[in-house]
Amino acid sequence: MKQVINILLGGLIIASQLSGQPDNTEFRSTWVITWEHIHSSWSVAQNKALVREILDNHQAANMNAVLWQVRQSGTAYYNSSYEPWGYYAGYSDPGYDPLAYAIEQAHARGMELHAWFNTFHASSTHAGAPAAEHPEWVCTDRDSIFMNESRALSPGLAAVRDYTLDVAMEIVNNYDIDGIHLDYIRWNEYTNSTRANLTQIEQESQLDGMISEEQIRALENDRSGRYLYDIGHQYDNGIPTGFTTWEEWWRWSVTTFVEDLHDSIQTVKPHVRLSVAALGKYNWSGWQGYGSVYQDAAKWFNEGSIEQLTPMHYHWLDATGFYDMLTGNCPECWSQYIQTGISDGRLFSAGPGSYRFSDANVWYRHPGVVNICRTIPWVDGFQFFSY
Repeated sequence: MKQVINILLGGLIIASQLSGQPDNTEFRSTWVITWEHIHSSWSVAQNKALVREILDNHQAANMNAVLWQVRQSGTAYYNSSYEPWGYYAGYSDPGYDPLAYAIEQAHARGMELHAWFNTFHASSTHAGAPAAEHPEWVCTDRDSIFMNESRALSPGLAAVRDYTLDVAMEIVNNYDIDGIHLDYIRWNEYTNSTRANLTQIEQESQLDGMISEEQIRALENDRSGRYLYDIGHQYDNGIPTGFTTWEEWWRWSVTTFVEDLHDSIQTVKPHVRLSVAALGKYNWSGWQGYGSVYQDAAKWFNEGSIEQLTPMHYHWLDATGFYDMLTGNCPECWSQYIQTGISDGRLFSAGPGSYRFSDANVWYRHPGVVNICRTIPWVDGFQFFSY
């Protein structure tokens, strides 16, 4: 009930502001997480009814797109020939194809569906999941010790990039999606000093976007403990050939995957938009994409390796903060770094962390954030986290 109330409130907020946009080209969406759209104990009819309810609520809120989670922790919520069904489907065929049904229902309502795809995060060790079938693909620390919690596959391994590209392209080839939305498209943020002894399901259900102060301190103070290496690129063997720093190689490995996937999509379905859930801060302050997890989202946007940049702007909870982060407080702002992509007409949409507005009891600030973002000509819409 709380989810329904929240999205209906959001609908009132958004709908009340639309009169000034008669062409209705603005991107308006939420992220819909696996556990929000499927339950292993429910019947096919109940799960399908839930999908319809979610999309009806989006339509009532005047949303025109959804970022629908289809891959999580190395498991699938669609008919995959590569990976097992996920935990929230009971690790078994739910009796219908959740992705196919969601696409059908979204399109029936005139809405886009973008397949939300967790890229290198692969915490599941269920039989058939990549971390179970290929434990050698998991990242290691400087001592070549593999991650044993919140596992991530190494973007530095060609085998990982090739496999993950094949998994993504199966979705592109087999489903009538409007976009592929890459999450965890970066190196992981964990160190060997911040293990939390989480259960498998706790690991799978961790949310992306923000990390704890303890984790931020570990990133800054325990760099030697970071899981930024793999069996083919060990710390003791030195910087990989052809690179001058580890940082250069880390960023190259993620960028290579994005570029290869983009090229593959363009070959078969050029209308499918590739977007990325970038960290909310590009390259400034503590928790940021470029320097913390080696994600160069501005490069991808400027060079056309993605069609849409959809950051997770969860640090900011008011209109002034959003305006400054987007364009008003440069160089700690996005506009400083993405002018080429803007000039080339690529899409940029803001990502309010609505769950944080709720937790901080400032839900009422949504209209101010929406209105201030709409004064910036190159902001093309919103993705709210989460449904």
